[in-house]
Amino acid sequence: MDKMKPFNIITTPHKDILEGKLTMDIFAADLWQVYKREAPDEYNDSDLFFSKTYETAGLKNLLTVVEKRIKGEGGDSTIQLETPFGGGKTHSLIALFHKTKEWSSNVSVMVGTNLDAEKYTLWGLIEEQLTGKISSLNKKTSPGKEELRSILEHYQPLTILMDEVLQYMTKASGIKVEDSNLASQTLAFLQELTELVATLKQTCLVVTLPSSIIEHYGENTERYYLQ
Repeated sequence: MDKMKPFNIITTPHKDILEGKLTMDIFAADLWQVYKREAPDEYNDSDLFFSKTYETAGLKNLLTVVEKRIKGEGGDSTIQLETPFGGGKTHSLIALFHKTKEWSSNVSVMVGTNLDAEKYTLWGLIEEQLTGKISSLNKKTSPGKEELRSILEHYQPLTILMDEVLQYMTKASGIKVEDSNLASQTLAFLQELTELVATLKQTCLVVTLPSSIIEHYGENTERYYLQ
């Protein structure tokens, strides 16, 4: 039986590996940092990002489906990405973020681990990112589909990327809103948003979800996940 060839014979390692400059923190993909232009060049620079990204069949299919939707050619209006921790969900969202520029699509980005639930609602953040300020969506109760429509339909083509939403809901569960809490209002909003984007021919919502209970944080988060 032939021996397996060394990896450096089969392929050429990237320059940073050969020069001993690769550090493990480069693998900690952060969509919010990319959106804020605060990520390492490997994530901020679109060409560099894709040159170092192996496009699996799943990633290629995701990009194709979202592009079709953004161009008004059909395709799924809402896509849920479910993989185990470290399974590439955030990397896929970063790929989509870069592609939105190529597709001339507006983009709204929400990362639950980076958001202060006391300061931001998801609907308020969408309005701020699209219009530059929070005006009509300034309440802590979910605005409803028609008020959302009045904003979103004017910013098509539109790609909405949501990462770590359950972590945001964990924080929101501690914020009282009349007889409910912000997590319950957020759950209502996500339902309204999902129904709304199905009627907007050039809008696509992509949401990451954990694939197992291991990634959850507390009983309340588990309940929201199951809902």
